[in-house]
Amino acid sequence: MTATARPSDVRIDHAEVRYRAVPFRTPLVLSSGPITGLTEAQVTLGVRNRTGAAASGHGTVLLSHPWAYGGTPCQGEDRDAVMRTVVELARDAAVAADGYHDPLRLGTDLARALGEFVGQARAVHQLPHPMPRLAGLLCLAPVDTALHDAWARAAGGSAYPLYDADHLGADLADYLGPAFAGRHPADFLARHPAARMPVQHVVGLDEPLTPAESGGPDRPDSAGGPPADLAAWVRRDGVRWLKLKVHGAAPDHDAARVRAAYRVAAEALAARGAGPARPRLSLDPNEAYGGPEELLTLVRLLEHDAPEVRRALVYAEQPFPRDASHHPGALTTLGAELPVVADEGADDATRLDELAAEGWSGVAVKTAKGQTQTLLAACWARRHGRFLTLQDLTSVGAALEHSAACAAHLPRSVPALECNSRQYAPDGNAELAARRPALLRVHDGELYVPDIGRSGIR
Repeated sequence: MTATARPSDVRIDHAEVRYRAVPFRTPLVLSSGPITGLTEAQVTLGVRNRTGAAASGHGTVLLSHPWAYGGTPCQGEDRDAVMRTVVELARDAAVAADGYHDPLRLGTDLARALGEFVGQARAVHQLPHPMPRLAGLLCLAPVDTALHDAWARAAGGSAYPLYDADHLGADLADYLGPAFAGRHPADFLARHPAARMPVQHVVGLDEPLTPAESGGPDRPDSAGGPPADLAAWVRRDGVRWLKLKVHGAAPDHDAARVRAAYRVAAEALAARGAGPARPRLSLDPNEAYGGPEELLTLVRLLEHDAPEVRRALVYAEQPFPRDASHHPGALTTLGAELPVVADEGADDATRLDELAAEGWSGVAVKTAKGQTQTLLAACWARRHGRFLTLQDLTSVGAALEHSAACAAHLPRSVPALECNSRQYAPDGNAELAARRPALLRVHDGELYVPDIGRSGIR
């Protein structure tokens, strides 16, 4: 379909890419290995709309190659360097786009060209295999986000109410199919963004749960950093929503870990005087489980041994490898007992119907995949009544602002906001802490962000 021109459509005048190293104070251990530091890609786009209004937009993302590549065997390539190349190719393609565009249209066009960018990077670095599409999507994200940010700023306001028929040249049917005829992203967003959101706290693989496991007293470490164990985190911040990383190798081992984390968190909440409040849990094996039957075994173990813990378990996030195929009946059986949402496997919002046909309960969106993909996937989930969560990628600085603003505007199945940079990469938030300290202060398990998302996408 040919898009209808709108006064708010923009053309890109110039673009800049910068990088900075973000160290992790505490390693984040995934099934694919530990993350001890990453490169942040920062993109700034200068645009002008059809009315002549000019603005700059900003988008950032951590180039998390351990997460984006997952279990893909390393061929000796410098994955950080390869990802930087794709960021720059995406930037060049955005600047080269002819004419004026709305961000949903141009963002989708850039996503369709992702294979071209990845192929060029493969040739430049002489790689034996191309990078996974998810890694390419991560590289495109700061360009796409900067585009949405600049478009909204040129129009003079927040992006979220602008995702309507007056500011977008086509409805969602053009992107997601005829079921979305006459619908626009604004139809699926909250009219009044949330001012308070509970925090979802990550418990990494084998991270200490108690002072005895951490080898120290129940207080922040001697360097003045974050608490050393889960009990200390809960007592300090009052977090109730926990995202548990699990190994996936043995359901009985993972069930024991889940029971222990629940018990520690519940006791720490009681010590805070939280009354009858109980933890709420999700599982994130990061593709480590072989199939639905193994995860169903874990669920049944909890039902038998710890029914209170089983009741606290809300969903599981991408338990299986992103490219694995499963019998729809097996996933549907599992999903009837515990919603299972796609994350690493949801790398193209236009193909979510295929995931639904396989039996997935819904999708975990991440602003680290870009604003375009986040909006499209969220609209798809809400239109079809699918389970929807918004997750993090250790977002720091402007990326954390973006994630929080999107969460505040997006009704979801789980209200919690993951912001795990406060745990693993607090040094990456130094500028944000000075400029917007409320976004990093957790009170009784919640963030209070009444002014989030008022300009651009942040």
